[in-house]
Amino acid sequence: MKSRTWIVVLAAAAAVLLVWLARGSTGGSGGPDAVAHPMEREEVVAPGRVEGQTDVIDLGFEQSGRIAVLSVGDGDRVGRGQVLARLDDRLARSRVARAQAALDGARARRDAAFRGSRVAEIRAVEAEADAARVQARTEATERARGDRLLGSQAITTAEADKLRAGAETAAARSAAADARLAMVREGTRGELKRAALAEVAAVEAELEETRILLAQTELRSPIDGVVLRRFAEVGEQVSLVPPTIVLAIANVDRLQVRAEVDEEDIARVAVNQVGFVRADAYGDRRFPGHVVRVMRDLGRKAVRNDDPRARVDTRILEVIFVFDTTPDLPLGLRMELHLPAPAGRRG
Repeated sequence: MKSRTWIVVLAAAAAVLLVWLARGSTGGSGGPDAVAHPMEREEVVAPGRVEGQTDVIDLGFEQSGRIAVLSVGDGDRVGRGQVLARLDDRLARSRVARAQAALDGARARRDAAFRGSRVAEIRAVEAEADAARVQARTEATERARGDRLLGSQAITTAEADKLRAGAETAAARSAAADARLAMVREGTRGELKRAALAEVAAVEAELEETRILLAQTELRSPIDGVVLRRFAEVGEQVSLVPPTIVLAIANVDRLQVRAEVDEEDIARVAVNQVGFVRADAYGDRRFPGHVVRVMRDLGRKAVRNDDPRARVDTRILEVIFVFDTTPDLPLGLRMELHLPAPAGRRG
C-alpha cells in the first residue's frame, strides 16, 4: 500500500516538472514573444529631501571678540539687514569718537589755511607797518642831523654812531613790518594749503576704517529667512581661525525637493514633468508640483530610506522638483517623488 502511494507521489511530481519545463521552453503561456522584456513601470519613484531654493547660510563675525548680544534663536524669522548679534563694541566706539575729533581739528586747520588772515588782523599789521615806517623816518632824520653836528664837532663821534645805529635799526624794523604785512595780505602759501588738504583726507580715511571695524562687531542677516540653528551664546568668545559659526539661516518661503532618480529611470524624466511628492509623516497627502531642473552628471546616492531591499550602490541623477504652492514643511524631510510616465510611454 505504501509503495503505491510513493509511486503516485512521484508520478505527480514528474508531471509538474514536465509542465514547468514546457512553459519555460515556450516562453510561458503567452507565447515566445510575450515576456521578451519586463513591463515598463507606470511611474518613476525616487527618494529626496526638502530644501530651500537658496542654500543654508552659516553666519559668523568678521572679527574676534566676546558676544555681548544675541537676540534670535532657533525658528525665529529674520529680515534682511536685521542685527542678529553684537560683539562687545566699547573699544571700537571709542576709536570712532577719537577719529571724529581728529577730523574736526584737521578740517578747522584746512579752513584757516584757505580763508587766510582776518580783516582785523590785517589792519593791525598795517598799523604796525605804518608805525615802523614813521619810526624809521624819524631815526633817519636824527641820523642826518647827527652827521651835520659831527661835522661841526658839536657832538662826539660816539653820539653820532649811536644815532646812526638807531636809524639802521628802525629801517630794519620797518622792512620787517612791510614783509609781514605782505605775507598777511597774500594769505597761506600753496604748499601749506595742500598739506592741510592731505591731512583732512588721511583723517577721513582713518575715521572710515574705525567705522568699518565698528560695523564688523554687528552680525546682520543677509536675507529674509528663518534661523535654523543657534550655535553660540552670550558671553562666548568667537574667533576667525578657525571661524566661529554663530547662526545658520535659510529662506524657507520657497521650498523644493532634491530627488535622486535611479540611473535606469533617467530617460523617463524631463523638465516641466508634472508629479507629486509624499512623506510617511503626512499619510496619503500629496504635494503636487513639477520638475524644474535635471542635473547633467550622475552621482552616488545620498538619501537613504528604511527599506532594507533598497540598493545603496546604484548611481543616481539629481532632479529638482518645486511645489505648486509652498507647503509648511521642515527642511531635510525625507520625501518620495512620483513622476507618472507620459501617456505615450506607458506599457
